[in-house]
Amino acid sequence: MKRTGRGAISDDEVTEALALIDRSGMAVWLEAELGASRRRPGRPRRISVKALLCALLLLATDDRPLHLSGATEVLFLRLSEQAKATLGVKGQAADRRSFLARYRQVRYLFGAISSVLDPSGLIKNRRLPTDEFTKRCTTVSVHDAESARGRLELFMGALLCASADEFNPGPERPPLAFGLDATPVPLFSRGPSVRTGLCASDPDGGWYVRDGDHREREDHKGRVHSRVAWALEATVLTTASPEPGTLGAFPNLVIGLALGRPGIDPGGTAVRVLRGALVRGFAPGPLGVDRAYSGALSTGFHLPVRAMGFDLVVDYRVDQLGRQANSHGAVMVEGTWYCPSMPEHLVGATVDLRAGRIDGATYAARIGARADFALRRKSGPDVDGYERFMCPARGAHPKVRCGLRPTSLSALGKRTVDAVPQEVPALCRQSAITIAPDVGARHAQSLPFGSESWARHYATLRNTIEGWNGFAKDPSHEALAQPARRRVRGIAAQGVLITFLYMAANLRKIDTHRRQMDDLRALEARKRARRRVSLSDYLPA
Repeated sequence: MKRTGRGAISDDEVTEALALIDRSGMAVWLEAELGASRRRPGRPRRISVKALLCALLLLATDDRPLHLSGATEVLFLRLSEQAKATLGVKGQAADRRSFLARYRQVRYLFGAISSVLDPSGLIKNRRLPTDEFTKRCTTVSVHDAESARGRLELFMGALLCASADEFNPGPERPPLAFGLDATPVPLFSRGPSVRTGLCASDPDGGWYVRDGDHREREDHKGRVHSRVAWALEATVLTTASPEPGTLGAFPNLVIGLALGRPGIDPGGTAVRVLRGALVRGFAPGPLGVDRAYSGALSTGFHLPVRAMGFDLVVDYRVDQLGRQANSHGAVMVEGTWYCPSMPEHLVGATVDLRAGRIDGATYAARIGARADFALRRKSGPDVDGYERFMCPARGAHPKVRCGLRPTSLSALGKRTVDAVPQEVPALCRQSAITIAPDVGARHAQSLPFGSESWARHYATLRNTIEGWNGFAKDPSHEALAQPARRRVRGIAAQGVLITFLYMAANLRKIDTHRRQMDDLRALEARKRARRRVSLSDYLPA
């Protein structure tokens, strides 16, 4: 049967795709990497890296499956002669034999690109017995694996930021907030079978479950989780509006991506993604993460994130609520430093809410009452992250009355601290205390947990990233959750294909944002037109 393609692609679409690929710089970089890794001279390639990357982008923006046969159709059947000349595509695919020859060229080049980016030495595309699989796998040193992983994440980040730069609000990007989350990307592969003793055909993946750290198939009681998939875990960084509930000047776009086995070092993976965003010119801002990251080690996630300048907005598991740390007598309760004599019903407010012992109105009142007991910031954080705090009963306008601070007793209408500690800590003796950045680092955040401000910011950031997960998995567009549309196996190959799907989703988001901005401007214009008198009518000539 003669292939005819699925509709011509206009020269304008090719020009736009080519401009985006050129802006990323990845085609030139990959050509250099391929040249450096070439062992011996051979027949010149008939297809350039730039042409193949453009074909994959055109497929993704056309909501087509990212099959290499589809990329072959794009290059040889769906482009005009002028577009082929622009991309340097040579050859024809007039019949089945010539099409298969061109398909082999595309497949070979895609495999070469994947080999440059692949941190894995595992055998793909074979369901082998475990012993044979182990013998045939290639050992990759830690250094080589980290280098390849760095190249893969550089490739993904550069292309994503090139797609984000399609929206150009001005010479500098506006202040932004960010959402970070890990989402499963199912693979076109069976998982390993204990019954048959066969390995997975894509061994770079892992079992993904909804509970816990996304990698245990059984819970602590031995019960098997039902929602399991053989998948990669994609750590995704999106931009968000810094003002909750408003349409931001910059659209909500994916600007960072990393892939790995489910549940393997989520904190370290997130740090790499954030660092890549900073390298590509994004300024740090509020960062919303879910409870999976509140359980990470502070040295692997929280402290590096704060050192980069991000301000965490985080939720807590039930076993992390209440008192979390102490320093010089000060007590950290759900991310904020408080007076040690704060009443117990305020300390346990969130625990009581989740247990159903109080309602939402009572909880809001208790969270508001906590503000009187919060330590008052005197200075900092300094360049090393140290902060100076003083007792809430100190200062010209104390927030509470305390017998250990006689000057506070003259404050009228303030709550009186009832429980005075028997051993007076430094907080209650000194004018101020200094708290190191690593004390309570796993739980600290600048917004009071449970407050209206925290809830608005957290809801905006989490809704942004969760909405993005659903947006990219829309079956009528990118269909990220449908592995049959991404059939090439291996983490590097999947990284390339998933990147182009997120790029296409970014471009859709940009178009939507522009329409929303146009509608908002039109609405404002209609509002102004209703006014009968304007001061500008009285300006002297």
